[in-house]
Amino acid sequence: MTTDADIKKMKAVFVTKEDAKFFATKDDLKSLEARMATKEELKSLDLKMDRGFIEIIEFIGEVKNEIMNELNEFRNEMRDINRNSQSVLNNHESRITHLEYVNKSS
Repeated sequence: MTTDADIKKMKAVFVTKEDAKFFATKDDLKSLEARMATKEELKSLDLKMDRGFIEIIEFIGEVKNEIMNELNEFRNEMRDINRNSQSVLNNHESRITHLEYVNKSS
């Protein structure tokens, strides 16, 4: 015969009816099914996100290359401007030196 002590031991080991009230039933899960994503939907979403990230990374790479090309063109233009400016300065310096020499001679 089962004693009260046996029942207390079983309550400690097994789920009671009161304990089970806090768990989801099959009906609960079925009602949630319509509102939750399935594994397949999550996998599909994951693939779409991967493709999206790849597109963003490729776009950033393209923009970076365009910016680098523009910077290189700008750097080359600045070098040409500096060369021309230096040439003009050298020309002016030689003219001034020549004028100073002519003035000293006179």
